[in-house]
Amino acid sequence: MAFELLIKGGHVLDPGQGLDGPLDIAISDGRIAAVQSDILPEQAKHTIQVRGQNRRVLPGLIDLHTHTAFGATTPGVGLDCCEPDEVGVYSGVTTLVDTGSVGVTNIGVFGTHIQPRSKTRVLCYVNVGSFALTTARAADVLSLDEVQRDWVARCIAASPGLISGVKLRVTGPFVLEHGEELIALSKSIAAEHQLPFMAHIGNRRAERDQGQQLTRFLLEQQTQGDIITHLCTPHAGGILDANGKPLAEFLEARARGVVMDSALGRHNFSFKVARAQADLGIQPDTISTDITPGGYGEIVFSLLECMAKFMALGYSLSEVVRMTTVNPARALGLADQIGAIVVGHVADLSIVDVVPGRWRFTDTLEDECFGEYALVPVHTLRGGEMIAPNWGPHAWGWLPEAG
Repeated sequence: MAFELLIKGGHVLDPGQGLDGPLDIAISDGRIAAVQSDILPEQAKHTIQVRGQNRRVLPGLIDLHTHTAFGATTPGVGLDCCEPDEVGVYSGVTTLVDTGSVGVTNIGVFGTHIQPRSKTRVLCYVNVGSFALTTARAADVLSLDEVQRDWVARCIAASPGLISGVKLRVTGPFVLEHGEELIALSKSIAAEHQLPFMAHIGNRRAERDQGQQLTRFLLEQQTQGDIITHLCTPHAGGILDANGKPLAEFLEARARGVVMDSALGRHNFSFKVARAQADLGIQPDTISTDITPGGYGEIVFSLLECMAKFMALGYSLSEVVRMTTVNPARALGLADQIGAIVVGHVADLSIVDVVPGRWRFTDTLEDECFGEYALVPVHTLRGGEMIAPNWGPHAWGWLPEAG
């Protein structure tokens, strides 16, 4: 047999490669071996026939902002984190990025425990706060003493390849007083190690002017490959000014190649803000979940449901797939490995159904939006291994609430 597995007859949608139509995908040794219009079943040891007019075969979905340091944080004390495979391969997602759930004091849990036991590819950004989200105090940096340049350097040296980026939450009381100093220090640490710097905007404790001043400064500091997360936040520190116009610093940062990530989460996404941005021609580069166990149970639910929310706002299926495949792959510097259906790439695929209907979605402010499509996982391939989805985040399964 020429191939181990053949995915036959599916409608392949890969916006990054310009693929949108029936194609067969052959897999061998965990990698994509052929992408052609008609591959004979006799050429493969096993064949999966993909049927259904509304079924799509996508590059493995990538969630750029999650909290999946399962076991490194204590439920009820620090930030609760999801079990990676539950919100990963069992939810139609092949790659997760944990963004700052842990700091240098306990990031070793990833290489020792989380990554070895997860079918999902799990990457991690270190929180600049050494104790990160793992204590009962708060999720925010409380002192510059918690940000230790030397500790980060020692951590990276001891675990080469473990840390994919640096994360800072630009929120909390300390940030309101010392934000510019903290932002500059965090960016300096990331630059020293040539790592992307992801920063959370949207400060529920700040006044509008104060939050916007910090965001302006942050945007000025960021360079190509850095990431703004929570683009559509309704809280102080967003990227639109009091007149609903984009900040000049935002436009300049985007022109420099700063990545704009939506990261919906439970507390940082507004349909009204997302619509206003879309009307101004401002689209997120990436869609991510900012998922936690609380988010898995309400508002967020899954990456697929977050994608469907943007479709309810008028984005096409192709656009939301681009924002969860090739775009985050580029942001991670992994476009030569994941996020595309290309011969030689790891065989990560997400097979999903596009379900027509009338579906109800909610945002941080409990505003409603109704959409015509839901997205449901059918099968996930991770390195060529077929994995069936779990029951889903809703009591009734994967579909959102009917409208």
